[in-house]
Amino acid sequence: SRCCDDQLNPPIIPVSQWISTYFAWIPIFAVTNADGTPATDASAFTSSAFIAGLVVSLMIVPTQTSIMREAFMQAPPGEREAAYALGSTRWGMITAVVLPFGRGGIIGGTMLALGRALGETIAIYMIISPIFYINWEVLKTGSNSISALIALRYGEASEFGLSALMAAGLALFLITLVINFSASSIVARSRSGAQTDG
Repeated sequence: SRCCDDQLNPPIIPVSQWISTYFAWIPIFAVTNADGTPATDASAFTSSAFIAGLVVSLMIVPTQTSIMREAFMQAPPGEREAAYALGSTRWGMITAVVLPFGRGGIIGGTMLALGRALGETIAIYMIISPIFYINWEVLKTGSNSISALIALRYGEASEFGLSALMAAGLALFLITLVINFSASSIVARSRSGAQTDG
C-alpha cells in the first residue's frame, strides 16, 4: 500500500481526474461524493479499481504478448515469401499471412491473460482500499475482487464466513474455467478454419 501511495497514485490521479471531468456523463467514470456532487479532491481517486486494473494489465501483457509472438513465428515462411514475391509490402504480408495464421494465438493469449488477471491476488490486495459493496465508479477510492477478498478475510473468518469464502473461490474457479474452455474452443475453431482455407 505504501508503494502504491508513493509511486502509483501521484502520476495516475491527474489522469483519473481528467477522465472524471470530461467523461463523467458515462456513469462508471463519474466520481461523486456522498451527497451526489462531483468529487474533485485527489483523495477520492486513490487506491481505485482503475489503478489496480492498470497494474494488473501491465502484469499480464508479457504473458499475452509472448504467446502471440510464438503464434506469429509459426506462420509458414513459404507463404510469407510468396506474399513478398507477389509484390506485397511488409504490412500487407503481416495482414494477409501472419495475422490470419496467428488468430488462434491472439485469442488464446488474450484469454489466458484474462484468466491470470481474474486470479491475481497480491497486487490487488496491496493496491485497492477494500470495501464490501459494489462500487460502480471505477475511478473512485475503494474496490474489491474475489481473490483479494479471500486473502483479506480467510484468517479471521468464522465457520459460516469460511463457507462463504469457499463459495466465492468456487465461483472464481468456475468463471476461469468457462473462460479457458471458451478460449480453447475458439482457438480450435480458428485452427480448423485455417487448415480448411489452406
